[in-house]
Amino acid sequence: MTANPWLNRSHPLSIAHRGHSIEVPENTLEAYRRAIELGIEMIECDVNMTRDGELVMIHDWTVDRTTDGSGRVRDLSLEEIGRLDAGSWFDRSCTGLRIPTTADTIELAREAGVLMCFEVKGETPTDYRRTGEALADLLAARDALGWAFMSSYDHEALAAARARVPELLLAPERLPDDVPPPPGEGVRQAQALGAQVLQNHWRFITPELVRSLHEHGIALWSWPTTEEAEIASSLAAGADGVMGDDAAALVRAVAGLDGVPLW
Repeated sequence: MTANPWLNRSHPLSIAHRGHSIEVPENTLEAYRRAIELGIEMIECDVNMTRDGELVMIHDWTVDRTTDGSGRVRDLSLEEIGRLDAGSWFDRSCTGLRIPTTADTIELAREAGVLMCFEVKGETPTDYRRTGEALADLLAARDALGWAFMSSYDHEALAAARARVPELLLAPERLPDDVPPPPGEGVRQAQALGAQVLQNHWRFITPELVRSLHEHGIALWSWPTTEEAEIASSLAAGADGVMGDDAAALVRAVAGLDGVPLW
């Protein structure tokens, strides 16, 4: 078995969920930059595809919740997406923020030296597959395969992307995510994809689950760990990464493992 470099690190990864999204509108370059300023090691973000085949950073498959527009992402062009206000829904002071492209996000991460985890999104299985394959191609073209993961709830889309780009790093979400995993199920799902990492809801992370995955060379990331108790519970169970909306809290918690006070 090839050693998994995402196991046995000196400390767990701190992972900003959609950037520092507790204080800045999610999935904007500004949210990513703020997380970087706070010392985060990895940024998790969401990818959808536009009508003209471009990849953009937005969680939902419609623009309604996080912009001043409406409609499906897949029905809008990149130019139309680029005109939307992605900040005022969050706070008036954020008016004028835009939805970034995935290409721009990759370059921001490269310049800052942070790791990335791109979650494939969509409305239909076809959306997921098309977006996953396009993202795999983009990560390869931008020489990001060694430091950028792909994740998704659609494991078939991840398998298709890996078939297209075998070097792709995968961190699938365990299915289903709202119940405790049966014994061995997390291992089975990760192994089926050849994934280096499995993501699991923090409520169902136990030392036994962590140990089972580690015995099979698989790392475990916990989400959504935004509250102090959620972060502490995940770290106590042995999670290899903690993901949440508050980048500052995550950075403090990981630093606390080395003797720095957590709070």
